[in-house]
Amino acid sequence: MSLAEYCRMTMRMKSSNAAFRLMDNQGQVSADRHNSLHVVFSSPLNKSIGPSWYLHKSDDENDSMTGAVIVLKAAASVTQTHQLLEQLTQQFSLLPIVILVDGKRPDLADILTLPARDFLDANSSTLLLEKKLRGLALQKKPAPELATPQALELMEAEVWSSIFNHAGAGMLTGKYSPFKQAKDQLLSQLKSNDEVDWLAFIQSSLAAIPWELNNDRAAELLELDTPVSLSRAFVNRLRPLNKTAFGEGLMKLSNAFPTVRGDFDLTLHNGGKRQLSLEVNIAPEAHNLVLVTLLDITERTGLERALRRNVQELESRVEERTLAVTRTHRNLERESIQRKRLSNTVRESLAHITQGIISAKRILEVALPGTEDLRRQFPGAILISKPRNILGGDFLFTGIKGNRRTLALIDSTGHGIPGAMVSLMGSTLINKSYVTLDKPDPSNILKHFHQEFDVLMKVNQGTPQMYGFDAGILTVDDTTQTIEFAGARGDLYLIRDGQTHTIRGTRSSIEFDAITRGQNVQKEYQLHKVSYRSGDQFYMITDGVRDQFGGEKNRKLGRKRLCDILAKHAALGSKEREKAIQKDLLIWKGANAKVDDATLVGISF
Repeated sequence: MSLAEYCRMTMRMKSSNAAFRLMDNQGQVSADRHNSLHVVFSSPLNKSIGPSWYLHKSDDENDSMTGAVIVLKAAASVTQTHQLLEQLTQQFSLLPIVILVDGKRPDLADILTLPARDFLDANSSTLLLEKKLRGLALQKKPAPELATPQALELMEAEVWSSIFNHAGAGMLTGKYSPFKQAKDQLLSQLKSNDEVDWLAFIQSSLAAIPWELNNDRAAELLELDTPVSLSRAFVNRLRPLNKTAFGEGLMKLSNAFPTVRGDFDLTLHNGGKRQLSLEVNIAPEAHNLVLVTLLDITERTGLERALRRNVQELESRVEERTLAVTRTHRNLERESIQRKRLSNTVRESLAHITQGIISAKRILEVALPGTEDLRRQFPGAILISKPRNILGGDFLFTGIKGNRRTLALIDSTGHGIPGAMVSLMGSTLINKSYVTLDKPDPSNILKHFHQEFDVLMKVNQGTPQMYGFDAGILTVDDTTQTIEFAGARGDLYLIRDGQTHTIRGTRSSIEFDAITRGQNVQKEYQLHKVSYRSGDQFYMITDGVRDQFGGEKNRKLGRKRLCDILAKHAALGSKEREKAIQKDLLIWKGANAKVDDATLVGISF
């Protein structure tokens, strides 16, 4: 039997021992004299509420609700069912309520959490439903035990007693009216021109309170030998840290200003001191109650005093420094003309130095290959150069011999002016190596470059050698359509069919090795050959590109991310590709400082 399609039903049940009838919330009764389950369907009473509810009751001549049970059909949602269940519970508090629910509902687990007496499966057989309802109908829901006013007052007193005795703060209570009378009397005795003795006023006002109760924490904080109701001597051991502020607050204490706070020193029985934060609250006059809350602030006060001492020490140091600065300033004022001259000299020198650096950069741009030289020999090439300072230590080399075009990207030691000077030396050495060799390939160029560098460094063995180069050199043979590559800690990146391939150079820089000084030791640089085809792109970089920090986690760019950037823009033309790669590198860097000179050069076929 499924009732999921219907909004409302009435049932009629009868057994051999008792007759049962089911009434809906309109009071309609359905009669049936057969020992079977009878179901009648009708439209819902209130569509805004949802399902119907039914009163199932044994036939009895009296009007009591003994033997009755309310059957509530589950609504379309758990919320609606819960709302109707609450309404029925309030209206029929003494009757058990059963929820009739489809056991196949997807939200069955949520329905079963509702506070009903029991649940019936609408898909169960007639006999099971009949037996379950008959058993529930004969049960009487016990009436809730109602508390008497005296019991409620006792429970409330127990709650407040528990709060009072287990509070983390010390608490005192007393009567307000004697305190008010004493305060008014003291105020009446004062003349307008009299200076108020605030300590006496505070102690007299607090001593006038008939104290009644204190909790254990208050006894501990105030070192009470007897309950506060038997002695007010603790008031004389209290000394406010700010007598005027607390006294004025105590003077204004009323229904309009029911709270006053202040910090006190308490003299202990052993002569020691304890710092307390004291808050006085009054209830409305009808309650005639004063409540005092005590907190131990000794540790906090000690920290504040230590902080004040530190602040005073800092202030004294600042004063000393200020005096020293003042004396220095006076001396500088006496030398103002000299300072102005020195400032102008420094400014002029800085301008000359800056202009010299800019001029040196222009000279380097003429002396070293640039974008125009690169694109003249390698049409469609891209070049991204970002020196750390105005001048940088990265430079290019290009050369042509027959059908072989050579391109080198060299990273000199250092950056700025020192790096630029080293790059000039490196440019001279690689030009000499290229011109000297009859058939220069990248490996031989690097080898000869290294030899020339060693010869140059041996001439200056008396000075520290901090110069060196990382390099990558490729040679394009247009006849065989191959690329030869060798690197001194430099790599070659090939982009082919959207995939990036890395050709690693020899893991050795061009530098003057202290171990091999004076020995004829020649380093070898591995030569790689790659056949190129249309659409291939080749890139070389300096380590300033790969080592740049950036991104969300402020990490180095690294080879993998660089390869992803190169592959992502491989389908673009040379100009658009250069802009796109440069944009991605700038986005990666973000607001981070440059770590080194960064140069990227690429050619395509």
